[in-house]
Amino acid sequence: MIATIILFNAAVFLLSVLVLWKRRKHFKLLEKGGIPTPAPHWLTGHLDDVTYSPEKKCMVQRKHEWLQKYGNVVGYYNGGFPRILVADLDMLRDILIKDAHNFVNRPVVVSQSKMLVALRDQHWKDVRKIMSPVFSTAKMKKMMPLMSGCVEVLLQKCHQLASSGQEFDIYVTLQCLTMDVIDRCAITLGLQCINNPENEILENFRKLFNRPPSLVTRLMHTFPSLLTLISASMRLAGAGVHRQKNVIVEHLRVVVKERRERGGQGGVEKSIDALQMLIDASCNEQQDSGKTALSEQEVVDNAFLFLAAGFETTSNALAYVAYLLALHPDVQEQVFEEVSQVVQAEGGLTYEALAKLVYTEAVAMEAMRIYPPVTGFVLRETAREWTYGGYTFPAKSEVEVPVWSIHNDPTLYPEPQVFKPERFLPEEKKSRHPMSFLAFGTGPRNCLGIRFAMMEIKLTLGTIVQHFRFKTCSRTEVPLPLVTRGALTHPRDGVWLTLEAR
Repeated sequence: MIATIILFNAAVFLLSVLVLWKRRKHFKLLEKGGIPTPAPHWLTGHLDDVTYSPEKKCMVQRKHEWLQKYGNVVGYYNGGFPRILVADLDMLRDILIKDAHNFVNRPVVVSQSKMLVALRDQHWKDVRKIMSPVFSTAKMKKMMPLMSGCVEVLLQKCHQLASSGQEFDIYVTLQCLTMDVIDRCAITLGLQCINNPENEILENFRKLFNRPPSLVTRLMHTFPSLLTLISASMRLAGAGVHRQKNVIVEHLRVVVKERRERGGQGGVEKSIDALQMLIDASCNEQQDSGKTALSEQEVVDNAFLFLAAGFETTSNALAYVAYLLALHPDVQEQVFEEVSQVVQAEGGLTYEALAKLVYTEAVAMEAMRIYPPVTGFVLRETAREWTYGGYTFPAKSEVEVPVWSIHNDPTLYPEPQVFKPERFLPEEKKSRHPMSFLAFGTGPRNCLGIRFAMMEIKLTLGTIVQHFRFKTCSRTEVPLPLVTRGALTHPRDGVWLTLEAR
C-alpha cells in the first residue's frame, strides 16, 4: 500500500514537471517572434487577467493598459492559446483585408458548433454564401414592414411608460424589441417579448449572455487539447452554458420539424424568412444538384445564431444611444429635427427615408464608438507563420482586435470620452483611417447583419424621438458602469431613464 502511494506521488510529480517544462517553452513562443508579452502565470498564462470576475476591473481596461505599456502589438496567453492584441491600424488592414487568406478563420470558440462564426476554411465560405442573401436590399425592403410592426408595439409600451412617469431600464425593454424583430424577420417563433418580457426563450438568452465564465471554461482554455472532449461532455450532460442553449435549440428543432412536415411556413412569406432559407438549403434537391447542402445541425445552429446575434448586440447599441441622448438633449433635438424633416419629405420612415437620416446615423456610430457592444469577437487565427515589420506571428496563433482601445484612442478621436456625433458625418469619416471604427469588424468575416442592425437602430430611434424625449432620472448612472463577461460589453446595472411625451 505504501509503495503504491509512493509510486502515485512520484507519477504526479513527474507529470507536473513535464507540464511545467512544456508550458515554460510554450510561453516563450510569442517573445521569440519579437512580440512583447507581460509575464505569464506558469500554468494559466494570462487567463486570470482576461477572465471576468466581479472583483476585477473590466477586461477591456486591462488589455488597454497592456497596449499603453508595451505598444500597439502585445502578446498574451489566453490559457494555452497564444493571442496577439493588434492596435496598429496599418497592420490590421493587412490582417483583415490584404492578407485575409492567411487569417480566414476565427479561433475555435465552441467546439463542434456548426454556427457560421465557428466554421472554417471552405466550409465557412460555402455556408456564408448561403446565408448572405438574407440581407440583400430586396429582402431588407420586405423585412421593413415586419420590423416597423415590432417598433409600433414598442411605441405603445413607451406611451404607457411616459404617461406613468415611471423610471425604467430601457436596456431590458430594448432587449424585448430586438428579440421580437429578429424573430419576426428571420425565425418566426411568435415570441412577442415586448408584451411578454418573461418569455422562456428571452430569459434563457439573458442567462446565456450574463453567465460568468465557469471553472470548466477555464479548464478548456488552460488545456486546449481537452477542448473537444470537455465541450462534448458538457453538451451531452446539458451542463453550464449548454443548459440555456439546449432549451432554445429544442424550440428551434421543433419548429424546423413542423415546417418540414407541412412543407412551408404556414402564412409567413417564404422569400424573407431566414429559417426557411436554411431549411431549403438542406433539402434533397440541393444535394442532387451538387450544391452545398446544410446538415440538420447547421440549420438549427445557424437559426440560433440569427437569434443570438440579432438580439444582444443591437439592444446594447440602442441602449447606449438612448443613454447618450438623455445626457445630451441638444443632440437629441437635432435628431428630432432631422427625423421630422425626412418624415415630412418622404411621407414616413420608409426604407428609402432611413438612408437620409445622416445625422441620426452619425449619432448611432458615435455611441458605438464610445460604447462598442462587441469588444472581444473580432478575432482571427494565423494559418501560416506571418511576418510584418519586426514581428513574426506563429502559425495557429490568435489575433485579437482591441476594439475598445482603438475606439478610445485620443490620436484617432481627440477627447475620446466626449460625445461628438459630428465625427461620423461623411467628410469627417473620410479623413480617418478605415480601420479606426470596427464595431462590426471588417473584411471577409465582418458582421453579416450590419445593414440589418443599422436599419433597426435608425428605425427605432427615429420612431421614438418623434413622440418622446429620453430623460435622465434618479437612477441614471454617470459614468455608465460596464461589464465584459466574454465577447460583449454590457451596461452592468442596466440603463435607467424616463420618457417625456413631446
